[in-house]
Amino acid sequence: MKILTISNAAWDDCNSVGNTQSNWFSGWDDLELYSMYTRQRPPNNMCCSHYYSVTIKDILKHLFCWKAIGEEFEISSESQLESSNIESRAVSGIKGWKKNVLQFLIEIIYSSQIWLNRKMKVYLQGVDPDIVFCFAIAEPFRYNVLKYIKAHSGAKIVMWIADDVYGQAQNKGEVMRRIYLRRYHRLFSMADKLYGVSEMLCNEYSQIFNRSIIPLYKGCEFSPCREVLNTPLQMVYAGNLLYGRDSTLAKIAEQLKILNQTASKIQLFIYSTTAVPKDTLVKLNIKGSSQLCGAKPYKEILEIMNKADIALHVESFDENQIKKVRLSFSTKIIDCMQSGAVMMVIGPRDIASVEYPRSIPGVIVIDELENISHELQKIVEEPSIVLSKAIQLRRYALENHAKKSVQTLLQEDFYLLINK
Repeated sequence: MKILTISNAAWDDCNSVGNTQSNWFSGWDDLELYSMYTRQRPPNNMCCSHYYSVTIKDILKHLFCWKAIGEEFEISSESQLESSNIESRAVSGIKGWKKNVLQFLIEIIYSSQIWLNRKMKVYLQGVDPDIVFCFAIAEPFRYNVLKYIKAHSGAKIVMWIADDVYGQAQNKGEVMRRIYLRRYHRLFSMADKLYGVSEMLCNEYSQIFNRSIIPLYKGCEFSPCREVLNTPLQMVYAGNLLYGRDSTLAKIAEQLKILNQTASKIQLFIYSTTAVPKDTLVKLNIKGSSQLCGAKPYKEILEIMNKADIALHVESFDENQIKKVRLSFSTKIIDCMQSGAVMMVIGPRDIASVEYPRSIPGVIVIDELENISHELQKIVEEPSIVLSKAIQLRRYALENHAKKSVQTLLQEDFYLLINK
């Protein structure tokens, strides 16, 4: 089977998109993976070796020689160890109206389709994929490639809706809002199979788009459960600090500072690629209680979480942020579930990333900021709770989220599509 993935960012196991794809597609028998993307940053994964990139720099460089746009290349898995973060830092430094202008220019450049040249068409014909897989985002590069593939090949198009993208599109400016809303209807009509990140999202989007959409979660690769607790207890958060998550983590750090006044009982370690302002750094770095450790390779993050006592996932309690994430289900929840530690989820009611974990045996859910101190105190007074709840969580994860089971589901679905 040949699978072609399409994305903006390069396939990088250090971000959620990349490690989710690697989780689903690594280790398949008789599978050839290909990837198309638009960013400057190089790939960094152990799954895919074949790539085609169409960067803004490449388009502008060959603006008057558009036949040369696009680069096909291969990278062996052994060389995919590190990738530059220069591009990410440059983009994150652009704020306000400048960011909006940049996004609009990128939209115009990729909407022009000058990059959809003979070079790319020959590449697509040569790959001849059975399945084209992508996250459901209505940006112009992905949309136009899919439209071309749908019209000129027999490949089946499979999409995964990872966020409330349709809701987010409605917050754009008038012109972009109309373009993106129309694109989403066309995208979903092109898809031969649609998956969603959560049951809440699948139910809502199935009604909006009159399509069958089923939940698809990242699979667990299990580490041994905790048998002996650390002293002090170690709590780990590994994920981005966007959508107000930094504020919730700051609240936890504040409560830990109070709890640890007489002796260090619980320490919070935060691993994230997100750049934060100085005032947030001060709130998250509290000696003896909380430490912002920066980014680590995904493999190392899994090892760190396996050594932790409490694997943490948080969401913001701010109303504006709740609207943005209410249908989303963070892939970090699966990382917490597979770690062997107990999982603690802190966030508001009625959002997917809180309500699904609430239904899982062994998960500690805190849906009121005022209850953080009380729940942490309970753990300090009776630390055996951590071990017993971790065992409960593991039983559930084994039955419902094993990586092999998720991959088997995907393989069966894909072969059914191909053989239709």
